[in-house]
Amino acid sequence: MSWSLARKVSAALIAILVCTMMVTALFGFFKFQDVMSELVRSRYSFVAFTIKQKVEDSLNLGFALRQLRQVQETIELEKARDEQVQGIEIYDSKGEILFNSDRGRIGASVPENWLLPLTLTNLQPFAFLDEDSNVVGLPLVNSLGKVEGAVVLLYPTGYVERELGPMLWRLAGEIAGLVVVFSLLAVMVASIALGAVRRRLHAMEHALLLAPGGEAPLDDVAMLNEFDGHFGEFVAKTREAVEHIKASTDEVERLDRLA
Repeated sequence: MSWSLARKVSAALIAILVCTMMVTALFGFFKFQDVMSELVRSRYSFVAFTIKQKVEDSLNLGFALRQLRQVQETIELEKARDEQVQGIEIYDSKGEILFNSDRGRIGASVPENWLLPLTLTNLQPFAFLDEDSNVVGLPLVNSLGKVEGAVVLLYPTGYVERELGPMLWRLAGEIAGLVVVFSLLAVMVASIALGAVRRRLHAMEHALLLAPGGEAPLDDVAMLNEFDGHFGEFVAKTREAVEHIKASTDEVERLDRLA
C-alpha cells in the first residue's frame, strides 16, 4: 500500500516527536534519579548527625564511648521510626561495634574500609556501598579533637529504584498519550495543509503520463499553471520532443526497409 504525502509527513513528524520525547524523558529520569539519591542520602545523613550530636555531648562531659549505655536506646528508637533503615551502629576507632540496632552484632568488628574515613585529617561525612546496602556515616570526635569512633546508618540500595518505579510507568503512560494525541493532530493538519499540494502533484503526474500523446484535461492544465507557470510549457515541449523522436524513428525504419 502506497502512502500519501500527508501520511509520509505525519509519520516523519511523529518519529521525530517520539525520539525527542524519549531522549528528553531518559535524561530527565536519570537526572531526577541522581537528585533523589542525593536527597535520600542527605536525609539519612541528618539522622546520623542527630545521633552524633547526642553522643559527642556525652563525650564532652568526660564519659568514655563504651560507657554511654543510653545510646543503645537512641539508635533503636531512630531505627524504629523508619522501616527503610536496615541498621544503625556505633563503633570505636579500632573497629569494634559498641552499639548496634541489631544487638547480636555488638562486639563484632566492622570491615577495614569502614575505618579509613577515621584516619583522614579532614573529618567529613562519608558514604559508600556495602554489599546490598548504602552506608552513610560521621566520625565521633571529643572536645580534645580525638577521633573516638563513628556512627553509621545503613539503608537498602534499591530504595530509590523502588520509589521511582511507579513514576517511570506513569511517565511512560503520559508520553504514550501525548504521542497518540499528536499523531492524530499531525495527520489531520497534514491532510488539510498538503491537500492542495497533493492535488497539484497528481495533476503533474497525470500530465507527464500523457506526454507521449494526447492532451491533458483543461482542469489539470489550469492547476499546473497555478502551481508553476512554466510546468505547462515544459509538458508541451516534452510532448513535442517525443513526437519528433517518434517521427525520426519511423523515418529510420522506413529507410532501412528500402535499403
